[in-house]
Parts: sequence; C-alpha cells; structure tokens
Amino acid sequence: MERCSMTQPSVTKLLAIVQERKCISLEELPACLPELTWNQVFSLVDELSRQALIRLQRRGFEYELRPRT
Repeated sequence: MERCSMTQPSVTKLLAIVQERKCISLEELPACLPELTWNQVFSLVDELSRQALIRLQRRGFEYELRPRT
C-alpha cells in the first residue's frame, strides 16, 4: 500500500490541533487546515490513525479525533 505523501508541516499542524482541542470532529478539521483539500485531510487522518498517533472514534453519525493517550 502506498504511503500518504503529506508534508511534515501538515502532520505537525494536525497533531497540534488535535492536542490543543482534545477532541475535534472530522467534519470540523478541514476548516482548520484550509491549505489542504478534504481528500488530503482524510488521507492524513487515515495515515496518522493507522500509525497510532491519533485516535479516530465513531460517535453516532460523526467521527471524532482525539490525541493518543
């Protein structure tokens, strides 16, 4: 499987947002990363959750991102 080719600044920024907010919905996240497309945000979240750097949890009909504890 091909790895996501996101830049380190995008990774750092996303991790900082999740750490600062403690919980953010997947729907809110693209507004915090306007330099990325929705597909890029989704790919980045997918890669970081697979690497266990963030937690992605389903809450009803939404998904939430939380820092890895």
